Amino acid sequence: MKKLFFLLTAIALFTSCDKDGQIFASKEKLPPETQTGANTVGCLINGEVFLPKKEGINPEVNCFYQLVKGEYFFTMAFSDLRGIDGKTVSVQTSRINLAVGQVYILNKNPLDNADYTGGGGTFRQNYANKFYTSTIKTGELKIIKLDPANSIISGTFWFDAENTTGEKVEIRQGRFDWRY
Repeated sequence: MKKLFFLLTAIALFTSCDKDGQIFASKEKLPPETQTGANTVGCLINGEVFLPKKEGINPEVNCFYQLVKGEYFFTMAFSDLRGIDGKTVSVQTSRINLAVGQVYILNKNPLDNADYTGGGGTFRQNYANKFYTSTIKTGELKIIKLDPANSIISGTFWFDAENTTGEKVEIRQGRFDWRY
């Protein structure tokens, strides 16, 4: 009887759930949606939490919003650099002056035209397997805070993307709050 009690107690402890009903055995969580320049970023890739992870000397996050020859360029790229093949999610706009509260369509593929105006999303699963948004596989970027005086940009994003073999990926619940 003691063995049965111990077994049932162990099962209950190891299958404890969080408030969403999900098992929380060291489950990673997305960062909260903040607007303070907290330097947080994350998203879901096909339902799995994806956060930046550093390994080696390369930075795991690259974020900038800059004015070049009278036009604005934005990139939020973050990577899990552990192991041989790092994974990277990126959202970028080219030649767009971003504004708070605006939603920008992510429907460009940088391979189609390196000189594009608009927005796009990419997911690199490894160095050879890259997924891109297109006019068919799209998404959205919403700017929630833009404070150039303090170099803070915050927002949310989602997108669908496809690789050259037709495999698809869903990026959901993306959020960032970064000092650029």
